[in-house]
Amino acid sequence: MTDAPGRGPYAKSAARRSEIITTATAVFGTHGYRGGSLRQIAKQLDLGLTTVMHHFPTKVSLLAAVLSQEDAADTDFLDRSARDGFIPTVLAIVERNIGRRELVRMFTVVQAEATHADHEAHAWLQERYASVIPDYRDAIEHDRSLGRLATTRDATMLADLVIGTWEGIQVRWLADGTDPVDGMRVALEALLEPIRR
Repeated sequence: MTDAPGRGPYAKSAARRSEIITTATAVFGTHGYRGGSLRQIAKQLDLGLTTVMHHFPTKVSLLAAVLSQEDAADTDFLDRSARDGFIPTVLAIVERNIGRRELVRMFTVVQAEATHADHEAHAWLQERYASVIPDYRDAIEHDRSLGRLATTRDATMLADLVIGTWEGIQVRWLADGTDPVDGMRVALEALLEPIRR
């Protein structure tokens, strides 16, 4: 006899992983990546450290899962961009990130470390770019087809530049508080040439 969908050990394991990720998001968001620990996360969940490590053997693997879940929160990005426009949608995320400073800092740290091919989060970083760049390309092409953008440059290259610029602006904001929204607005307008109506 097989377990019904959504029940049994696999469902319990998925629920436990989700619970750990949610708690890790809160711990890392409050104490930062360096200040939070797997032991602290286990204690908040009233679990043994070995249980947490069964699902996430290292703190970096758990951080990658936290960041992936944060990315998953933007699954409606293309719908919002189609409705509101690519530039306003990106700027709304930049504004939202101001209230998630520690998560942005953690993303920035693990992103830099994961550029090494042997880093355990390297695959996560590659997968992230492989999914985000096509989404941004499609959103830019959609806006251009609607007459929202004047740029005639290659949309994939523009998507890549938007992401690289955004990541650089976030580092500057984390370092000295430079307004990321104003900086990103200027960069997007320079790259994409929005058509005023």
